[in-house]
Amino acid sequence: MTTAGKVETAAAARRELARPARWSWLLRRREILVTAVIVVVVAASTAAHPYFWSSSNLAFIFADSVVIAFLALGESFVMIGRGIDLSVGAIMGLSAIFVGFRIQNDGISLPTAVLLGAGVGIVLGLGNAILVGVVRLPPIIATLGTLSVYSGLEFVITNGNQVDTIPNSITDLGSDTVLPGIPVILLLTLPIVIISAWVLRYTTFGRSIYAVGDDAEAAYRAGIPVQRVLFSTYLVSGLFAGLGGVAYLIYTSGASSTTGINDNLTAIAAAIIGGTALTGGVGGAFGALVGSVFLTVTLTAMSFAHVSDVWQPAGVGVLVLLAVVYDSRSRANGGRRGAWRLRRQRARARAGGAR
Repeated sequence: MTTAGKVETAAAARRELARPARWSWLLRRREILVTAVIVVVVAASTAAHPYFWSSSNLAFIFADSVVIAFLALGESFVMIGRGIDLSVGAIMGLSAIFVGFRIQNDGISLPTAVLLGAGVGIVLGLGNAILVGVVRLPPIIATLGTLSVYSGLEFVITNGNQVDTIPNSITDLGSDTVLPGIPVILLLTLPIVIISAWVLRYTTFGRSIYAVGDDAEAAYRAGIPVQRVLFSTYLVSGLFAGLGGVAYLIYTSGASSTTGINDNLTAIAAAIIGGTALTGGVGGAFGALVGSVFLTVTLTAMSFAHVSDVWQPAGVGVLVLLAVVYDSRSRANGGRRGAWRLRRQRARARAGGAR
């Protein structure tokens, strides 16, 4: 075989090997798979209940998912670094209560409320950051402790009262739509998701989180300040939980001593379903949003199907288990495919050298 023929054969082999890699990468993108499942659930629910596709119901679904999306975003930062935050729901609740009372009693504006909610979230997230990043407690122990503390503070601050007077100028953002089925609050949230995705993928901080989550020891040897990175992820988680409290006020127009108590596992579920691995090193911002929408769509579909509220948490648990099993199997299959491709490339290289 001539030199030109060998070059062409090698190029054809590379194209043949690359083509399935692109398709397999596409099929492994969790966001795409979950979006496809959302379409199927929406289509099936609409076929059974035409009102499911109504503008008001879609707006409700998206507005509800925004609250969970904020929690799942912060949870994703922590989980990518191989941590866990069990207190995001309590932080959201405290933020909603604190900001809600300031709106109700002092009449603060929405921009001030957003800044205040972010500040409350960062301060509460600092507690987790110190316990994990400085004291070096195991994340599950540290955040389980702060969950109890922050949940107790909700009862102390409310003192039997609740937030129930939020101006329409604020709550309208959760009900008004810019397009049929698209609430204003969703459009206000999308830039935050895009910025988060950019931070994770294209900044030194974001790449450091992936490195720490993938292998903390190797990251440390490479010069990455592991504890500082973990410290920062819990600050980010607190920030997003605080903003989630403001989003909760916009969406529900109120808050009480039990706000957010049951949302911790929902946030973790949304992150896992969106592709963030419990083992760290894998995940993204768009997956958190897609996972949140998926959970809201599924729970709404269960309500339309007259599934009792008692069974809905069990349904969420099943979805999480399926997502974890799928993730572990896809990782194992991906490793086997990678090893097979490497052996195939080496065999072709040896065959080419022999000729």
